[in-house]
Amino acid sequence: MTTRRDFLTALTAVAGVSAAWTAVRAMGLTEGTIEWGGAPALPPGSGKGAKVVILGAGVAGLSAAYELGKAGYVCTILEARDRVGGRNFTVRHGTKLKMDDGTDQTCTFDDDPSLYFNAGPARIPSHHLATLGYCRELGVKMETLINHSESGRIQSDAINGGKPIQMRQAAYDTRGHLAELFAKSVRNGGLDKEMTKADQDQLMAGLVQWGGLSGGKRTGGPRVPNALPAAPAGPLAYGPSPKSGWIVPPGPLDQHGTPRAPLPLETLMHPLVAIGGTFHENVDMQATMMQPVGGMDMIPKAFERVLGPVVKKGCEVTKIARVGKGVAVSYKDKHTGKAHKVDADYCIVTIPLVVLAKIPNDFSADRKSVIDRARYANSIKVAFQAPRFWETRDEQYGGLSFTDRDTFITWYPSGNLMGKQGILVAGYSFGEQADRFGAMPLDQRLAYARTTVEKLHPGHGAPLNKGFTITWGKVPYNYGIECALAEQDPAGYTLLSSADGPFYFAGEHLSHAGAWQQGAFMSSHRAIALLDAAHRSGQPVTTARPFGHA
Repeated sequence: MTTRRDFLTALTAVAGVSAAWTAVRAMGLTEGTIEWGGAPALPPGSGKGAKVVILGAGVAGLSAAYELGKAGYVCTILEARDRVGGRNFTVRHGTKLKMDDGTDQTCTFDDDPSLYFNAGPARIPSHHLATLGYCRELGVKMETLINHSESGRIQSDAINGGKPIQMRQAAYDTRGHLAELFAKSVRNGGLDKEMTKADQDQLMAGLVQWGGLSGGKRTGGPRVPNALPAAPAGPLAYGPSPKSGWIVPPGPLDQHGTPRAPLPLETLMHPLVAIGGTFHENVDMQATMMQPVGGMDMIPKAFERVLGPVVKKGCEVTKIARVGKGVAVSYKDKHTGKAHKVDADYCIVTIPLVVLAKIPNDFSADRKSVIDRARYANSIKVAFQAPRFWETRDEQYGGLSFTDRDTFITWYPSGNLMGKQGILVAGYSFGEQADRFGAMPLDQRLAYARTTVEKLHPGHGAPLNKGFTITWGKVPYNYGIECALAEQDPAGYTLLSSADGPFYFAGEHLSHAGAWQQGAFMSSHRAIALLDAAHRSGQPVTTARPFGHA
């Protein structure tokens, strides 16, 4: 039998696991709030026709060309793919994807604009001001993304008899048990030396309300008191609470409603409950979050419309060389097979380091060493088209569910609520989980993801169809979802953030907001400020131009 002391010890351990997990950058969770959003206010005409070749048409490269073009620089972007966006990749009807494990897929979702799958970034926090600023300026229409729903589920075969637990029950049962434990400690004099009697009374009243405590009676009714009630004089206990959900909801006549019985402490101590139940509390996961209407790739497509012929697609870089004080970048046209070369005064390199390491180059030896050592994290997503049973049957509108399987996160669509069909992300995992999951043959991978949904929503694994999956560690021109260079190699991170003669480096790997588009934008802003300062033989621009409407 678990004692209350055991519970507190275990809860501390769980909190440590949760904190460590949510710090994993491959999940897109970072070290803090990234507030700054404006691009550097480069002096008008400062470029004076200087030529800049930009390698890669991800959001770092696109934004660099956009800002430098405003200042009079003549830019050329070389992109190996036949699309812009890099890891910003939205899958729709007819999208093709070939990975280097031989997996060759064509998306068979219905040809409907509401049916899409954001295979890379899929959410934008409200404090990622650079990302949102470009959306506003380029006219990218936005909508609310529902990142958390109390109807979301947590499932592990190791707890609760394998039956899913709703988020609301995990959250409020944990709160109730903790409130009961702390309230009894206060009442028994455990805090006498630290608190006055008045302080104890106030804390007790707060704990009773916060945790829904009573003498074993149902608590947490719909009425909201104007002030904290006094703590009851009788026994304190956490009992069934409507906050945790109903077995029988309130109805007419004498149908008062029957709330769920609390889960036991042993279940609430499981690390998955802590991870899933607190995921949305991280600053980068808090409401309100947003997404572009119609898919995340609306952002790079908006840049492409503005930049026009600046972007050259299907151009695979084969050599990066210094020529005098400038650069010469050789590339192959993938459609014609012909070799070409671009001469420029400067070069901004946004190619992922794991790809860049294989391209002959004239970078300094110390920077080559940093690039060669860089390691990228893997991530995998799998999505299906299905009738929206999660809404009609389980009252789940948006949000996430969690399992301890290698699929980890199940993600429900926020757009087109109450439509007939939707795209359900039946698995989103990282690191070792993604490596194991991605190693399965395609048919086994899809079957495994269906089983995950079946465990979360019994009876609904079978209706999932038209599956599509991506393993970022096996995607050409990426070979990973993000690079935590600042943690892997702090000195190398600092070195690569500075100019190497005519070469400047940018991308999410050169920011502390790694795996977010915000990080790529901010890294790009730093690179162009350094380049502009070098070109003008002056100091980097430190003021930001306000984002507006183009």
